[in-house]
Amino acid sequence: MTLSPHGRRQISFTIKSLFNEQLPEDIHTAIIKNANGIIGLELFGSSEDSGKHYLSGITLKDETTTSMYYPHVAREPWWTGIVAYNPSTSPCEITVTPYTADGTSLATQTRTIEAKGKYFGTIADLNLPENTSWFQIAASTSITGFELFGTNNGNQLGGYTAVNINRNEGVFPKIEKDGWTGIAFVNIENSAANVTLTAYDDSGSSVAIQSLTVGPHAKEVKVAESFFTQDISSATYISFSSDKEIVGFQLNGSADGMLLDALPGM
Repeated sequence: MTLSPHGRRQISFTIKSLFNEQLPEDIHTAIIKNANGIIGLELFGSSEDSGKHYLSGITLKDETTTSMYYPHVAREPWWTGIVAYNPSTSPCEITVTPYTADGTSLATQTRTIEAKGKYFGTIADLNLPENTSWFQIAASTSITGFELFGTNNGNQLGGYTAVNINRNEGVFPKIEKDGWTGIAFVNIENSAANVTLTAYDDSGSSVAIQSLTVGPHAKEVKVAESFFTQDISSATYISFSSDKEIVGFQLNGSADGMLLDALPGM
């Protein structure tokens, strides 16, 4: 494919269309090369004959890392799926460390991801401990990956990258008004994190400020308004700052149970 410089041209296509609508069974991953100056999105959607009605997108990134964080494991009526991909031409060793919500470390798993291979599946497929609330993957060489959440009825799907989403400050950029916003974040360090959340309205005025302490490797997950003791009904976004590195994301769901989107803290 060729994109003209500064042409602002957009190309959209299905993977099947690259193979005359007959996707080879041994095609599972892809790498885009020579893409300087290009931004992109990967979409996952249900087919018309599946009886399901979901669509979700994940921003394509050219970054890799040796530590990835999956800050939430959703339970019934949801499912959680993850991918860790090794773009290298050599095998990669990974260690999967799950944690409970209060930060207790559970039994680790060690796996090998072959060159251009991936570690993937739902939480049930991966045989993580029953009380896993979130987990970390540490790799011997740089990897990439993402996390997906979906409803078992096939109506909603949302996902986000797991690469380099740990930070000391950021923004949850949208509070859903016609539905709900859920926020989860974990403290990835070995000592307690002091976190400040500030809710803002569209004019940039502060609506409410809330401080909380998150224990080492612990997780906090609530709908957005439950993090605050004050009313934040006029707020449209939330910023966060922490004296320790944390990993957070938000889910926005529509009131009719049909729409869902996910974003890491930005």
